[in-house]
Order: sequence, then structure tokens, then C-alpha cells
Amino acid sequence: MTLAKKLNDIDAKKTKRNPCAYMEMYNSLTPEDRKALDAAWSKGYSANEVLMALRSEGIKSSNEAIRRHRLGACPCQEKK
Repeated sequence: MTLAKKLNDIDAKKTKRNPCAYMEMYNSLTPEDRKALDAAWSKGYSANEVLMALRSEGIKSSNEAIRRHRLGACPCQEKK
């Protein structure tokens, strides 16, 4: 593979945006669980507290996904 091809491939990957992992998880929750999660953020729960609660219920998420979303550094924030 040529250097030009490799650099073009990198550029193509950068322009392709992955969905926000947090919003994918959030949208999979029941309305009751979404309300509880929103309330937890409003009450000032830490990301670790929320993550532990999610995982205890078998809901997959990560500190990084939560952090990126809450900081507005995820793809879904660009649509607002």
C-alpha cells in the first residue's frame, strides 16, 4: 500500500463518525430507567456511581462514553 493510500484511508476514517455510545445505551432504556438516569445526573451522581448501577443491571456502558457525552465531545452533540 502506498503512503498516499494509507493517508487517504486515515482521512476517510476521520470523516466517518461513529454513533454516540452513550445515546445508543440511553435510547435502549425503558422510559422509567431514562427518567431515573436523568434524575441521577440532576442529583449530581458521579459517572462511576452511574456506571456501577448500569453494570449491575447488565447495561453496557463505559466511563469514556459517559465522559465524552457529558463534555459534549461525542458525535450526537454536533447535531444540536
